[in-house]
Amino acid sequence: MAEDADYRRRGSRYRARRRAVALLFEAELRDADVVELAEERRRMGADSQEFHDVAPYTMEIVTGVAERLDRIDAMISDHLREWTLERLPAVDRAVLRAGAWELLYGAEDLGSATVIDQAVLLTADLSAEKSVAYVNAVLDRVAGLAEHIRAAERAVSSLDASPEPDAVDVSETTPDRGGSDPAG
Repeated sequence: MAEDADYRRRGSRYRARRRAVALLFEAELRDADVVELAEERRRMGADSQEFHDVAPYTMEIVTGVAERLDRIDAMISDHLREWTLERLPAVDRAVLRAGAWELLYGAEDLGSATVIDQAVLLTADLSAEKSVAYVNAVLDRVAGLAEHIRAAERAVSSLDASPEPDAVDVSETTPDRGGSDPAG
């Protein structure tokens, strides 16, 4: 019972993260689409008192991870030491993916220390004790690059959002060189 009270004390963001990790874990084990799985659970929560609804922040995390899974996995893999992503326990992969998404693409007001702390708590709750330090170290290395990646994403977004310059008719701006028409 004390564990249940501690779980509730951690707040709604922690519970949303925990649910996102559970959905990421389940989707990987079942080889299912995590967004479809979360939507199914959301419908089940709306239709029945037996199931909990899926929080909006949970949906934001799982959708974000799904949309950028390859980039997130590459970032995590670049920061692993003596392990490959495939060799990590599935729950650790789920925590790392959710944490990396939050660090790289989540709300900037969260702060990397909060995200890492919450990921460490999740790892302590859900995985092996030796995984805690490892997850902490990997996410700390990802956090070190997060601001640079966010800045690059903003720069690319601003380029994509800038209006295209008006098309210029080259024939109007090419000076007449005063020669004869080569075709005729």
